[in-house]
Amino acid sequence: MRNLDNTTTARARRLAALLPFSLLVACGDAGDESATGATGTLDGPDVIVNAVTEEVFTVGSVLGDTWDTFGSVRSVHFDAQSNLHILDSQLDHILVVGPDGSLVRTVGGRGEGPGEFNNVVSVIVGRDGSYTVLGFTTIDLLHPDGEFVRRVTMDPMTTGLIFSSMALPDGRLVTSALQRFGAQDDHYEAGRPIHVFPLDGAESEVLYTAWELPPEGEDESTIESSGSGAVRMYRAAGRAFEPRLQYDLLTDGRLALIDSIGYRVKLVGLDGTVTGTIERPIAPLRVDDAIMEAERERYREREASEVVSSGGVNVQVEREGAEGRTFAAELPVLYALDVDWDDRIWLERWGPTGDDDGPTDVVTPDGDYIGTLPPDGLRTPDAFGPDGLMAYIERDEMDVQTVRVVRLIALEPQG
Repeated sequence: MRNLDNTTTARARRLAALLPFSLLVACGDAGDESATGATGTLDGPDVIVNAVTEEVFTVGSVLGDTWDTFGSVRSVHFDAQSNLHILDSQLDHILVVGPDGSLVRTVGGRGEGPGEFNNVVSVIVGRDGSYTVLGFTTIDLLHPDGEFVRRVTMDPMTTGLIFSSMALPDGRLVTSALQRFGAQDDHYEAGRPIHVFPLDGAESEVLYTAWELPPEGEDESTIESSGSGAVRMYRAAGRAFEPRLQYDLLTDGRLALIDSIGYRVKLVGLDGTVTGTIERPIAPLRVDDAIMEAERERYREREASEVVSSGGVNVQVEREGAEGRTFAAELPVLYALDVDWDDRIWLERWGPTGDDDGPTDVVTPDGDYIGTLPPDGLRTPDAFGPDGLMAYIERDEMDVQTVRVVRLIALEPQG
């Protein structure tokens, strides 16, 4: 445990200017017995900052004969050379776009051979441009130029299905979505485990178990198939405003994560211990009738039955009506967490009606407070890159999917 007898002063700053704030440091985390490191409490009101950005390029075309006519952009990633990697899940390839917006190369392509993609779930792009390509039953490792290195085969009954979007510096995957279909597990484990999955055939290990709101009952969601091959899914309305588990990697391999109702960011080391927390004295809102009705209305907009096709199989998704929606007692403070290229932690807060339209705090792992972006200001991007690069997956006025890249130059205090 760190010696925390002294009170330190935070160097609250933006990218190029200081903002005076005090950081109170204490030992432990009263809300989590496993948190044995430093706790930083960012005192004081929001300091609103405005983002100064410049447009870099936008790719995405309505024409069917150009390289940037996208099928469905699932994710975007940057490497250390400022190249943008665009995963198109419909076309089963990755487009590598240079810093000037021109096509550098295409990686993958539909097929089952080495270096080809088939039912890709997610892609992890290393800072050196190397690829970890996750499918339902395989993980392919590729060189930065797209050359095939090796394949890891997974058995859903033993190894399980891995859904991951990040890897530790040693290549091990980090996931909170590990599902084994053949596991016979008769005991209930409280919390939400975060697993570390090695690629050398060794068993996965639990790195950290995040806190979870106690369940309110059995999940009544079902899935069934007919003789014709059609699949029908019924999804229960569920409980709104459960604390979200969100995490991202710092460059030293630690996880920054949120799992609480209050304003608390946990920093989890490679050994699974909480080395510190960052807090602000912002209380969660009580979920009142107005918040409930606003959430029911949002749910109704998503409620209509949906039919999708996957590999020629029709999947009908039916959702329970809004009247079945239940609610947590409090609206958590934090909605989402992302870490940028320079280890700054971007924290999106819930909006006052329970939507994801709140302000965004930017802090550092040391507890420095950079400032708060207003709800109508710059939003957290789909991918951070070096030198302030940020990529957004958007749709233009013709509903054509595009990827827009901007550069964040500064965060300037308002007024």
